[in-house]
Amino acid sequence: MTKYLELSQAAATANQDVLAAQQNLVDKRAAAEKATTDAAASKRAADDAVVAEGRAKTLQQESKALATTLQDEVDHLVEISFKGLRLNGLAAVFSSESPEEYLDAAMIMDVYAERHGAMVATAQRAADDASAAQKKAEEARTQVEATSKKAEEDRVNAQKLADEATAAVVLADERRVGLDGKVNEVRQALGALAPADLARLSGTGPSVNPNIPAGAAGDALRFALGELGKPYVWGAVGPDTYDCSGLMQTAYRKAGVTIPRVTYTQALIGTAVPRDQVRAGDLILYRADLGHVAMAIDGTYAVHAPTSGETVKVSPIDAIGPVATIRRVAG
Repeated sequence: MTKYLELSQAAATANQDVLAAQQNLVDKRAAAEKATTDAAASKRAADDAVVAEGRAKTLQQESKALATTLQDEVDHLVEISFKGLRLNGLAAVFSSESPEEYLDAAMIMDVYAERHGAMVATAQRAADDASAAQKKAEEARTQVEATSKKAEEDRVNAQKLADEATAAVVLADERRVGLDGKVNEVRQALGALAPADLARLSGTGPSVNPNIPAGAAGDALRFALGELGKPYVWGAVGPDTYDCSGLMQTAYRKAGVTIPRVTYTQALIGTAVPRDQVRAGDLILYRADLGHVAMAIDGTYAVHAPTSGETVKVSPIDAIGPVATIRRVAG
């Protein structure tokens, strides 16, 4: 019996190691997939930035060319104006020999002035457009550099996470092989037990009539007590078999509360509670390796899935093993 209990504890810890490795693998794969998606999005953004920079540079060149062409024509008009060829109202009066000639000269002056003014305005707009396009091109270049840098960082991160996921697969497989070996040892020890010991292991513990509180903690406890007598199986989360942390997770899920799958992370959730304040629904983690978990029924008893060869049962809290931490998940 001593050998069986020792092997069972070692197997229980190995089981939690396997579950943790499997969860790590899932997390790494999800992170790698997200990083790959982010890298692809960053690459597209970098490509779009390059296209935007090209468009901005083209617009800058076109606007600059137009401004230069118009400026040459404006300069020509200014030059001939300084040579005395500019038409104005006073020149028309002095040079006209009849009212008809005056009106013709005035009309020509108006057209000339309108053309001159429109051309100057167009040239100015073209120059402004060229300046704005240059600014956009500079901004686009900055965006290209930023997005290209992020794309490379995302690519490197995605590769790193993919490598970690590959390593996690190897680790999970190694721990699974180790667990299988320990499970076989437990089964051999179990097969060597006396019939009386086997009968004791298969029982559901003392009968209790707890005062189950309202709320999620009470609902979780009610569910766990309803699973009394169901066999322990490593890695099981119900509905017909459970391991210790699987029973806790399923019970709280039925109560509408999500908790982690592994004892190591179950030991970190909620609020720490001292032993003398434990109450219904609290999670009780055992041993320094946090390899086992039970759910408090009251200050004396707990319901748990012990190990292979046993069923979900009620046991005195302190008889299960040394308490490492107690966590209050819900009120």
